Amino acid sequence: MAIDETLMGAGRRGEMTLRLYRWEPGCLSFGRNQTARGRYDGDRAAELGYDVVRRPTGGRSVLHHRELTYAVTAPADWGSLRDVYIRINRALAAGLRLLGVDATVQGASDGPAPRPTVRACFRDPLPGELTAAGRKLAGSAQWREAGALLQHGSLLLHNDQAVVERLRTGGPPPAEVPAVGLVELLGREPGPEELETALATGFERELSVEIVPDRLTSEETLTAERLAAGYRDPNWTWRR
Repeated sequence: MAIDETLMGAGRRGEMTLRLYRWEPGCLSFGRNQTARGRYDGDRAAELGYDVVRRPTGGRSVLHHRELTYAVTAPADWGSLRDVYIRINRALAAGLRLLGVDATVQGASDGPAPRPTVRACFRDPLPGELTAAGRKLAGSAQWREAGALLQHGSLLLHNDQAVVERLRTGGPPPAEVPAVGLVELLGREPGPEELETALATGFERELSVEIVPDRLTSEETLTAERLAAGYRDPNWTWRR
């Protein structure tokens, strides 16, 4: 989370950045403004081997396990929140079609985004989101600050999102989350390089950009280390 926030600095310089990564160990993440305190069991998550973190971006809870997370940073004047959201999801869909996935962006809407709830992010496909076989394939959320934007998203390899429901405190018995993963769609798990290359190519073609591999600068590394302390703080994770 600290690295993704750090990369917003590149957005303020007019650059777009695409970062792709996985989590070790797996992690339950909360949206920036989602109510989590008293509604999720952090001890139970630890027993199952999962970390817990709160994202700087909005949206609802996501389990980051057997999935690929993307982060895009760009200048805030790249477009409205909804326009950028749809553009990025179209780029993801373009990359996934190179793998043979019939991915589409669900019909856009001019209505306001829904308020974050205790429900799992992947339970409800919303307008502008990435779907396949009529089910949600990626969950995304965005944050804007000081002239830059950050959009996060989780692209499922396997649909493990029912774990999110099991980590809730109280409420009805856990139900299956009607999302879909790439393994179910393709009948195989694409290798990391294959998947990342396809997504990068989709971004290049859909957004007319060139994706160039890069690393954090020493200054960015120091900034990320400083910001990481805030994301590790339980007062941030369980702030609401």
